Amino acid sequence: MSTKINSLGRKIMFLLAVIFTQSSLGTTYALADLSNAISVNLSLNGYAKFNNGLLVQWGRVGGSSTASYSVTMPTSFYNTEYKIFATVYKPSSDSAVYSSSPLAINKTVSRFYLNRNYASGGTTGLSQESWDWFAIGRWK
Repeated sequence: MSTKINSLGRKIMFLLAVIFTQSSLGTTYALADLSNAISVNLSLNGYAKFNNGLLVQWGRVGGSSTASYSVTMPTSFYNTEYKIFATVYKPSSDSAVYSSSPLAINKTVSRFYLNRNYASGGTTGLSQESWDWFAIGRWK
């Protein structure tokens, strides 16, 4: 039975690889291949600009007691239609549940605001942990 499952898994992976290489994304750009990027900054708060206009940025926000924390990105997007994702950077001994909400209010091409909250043992409040963020959009 295990051999049949492994064989099926290999066939599915092969099929996905064929589909990906035949797609325009697979033949033109791959995010892991930075040789297609025209500008790259690989620091903790960095970015990669690609020839087709794609811009990927990332960074870390340190702990703060500010409810709506302002994040200034390393470079600017073309417009405010970029997407933001964030997740807490916490020690494994921390059992609190965290949430982050990028705010659309006052969002600009080079800055966004992040609300950071936690819940633990029936208590809620403002998170002072560090957060990693990721943004993707266009630069041209």
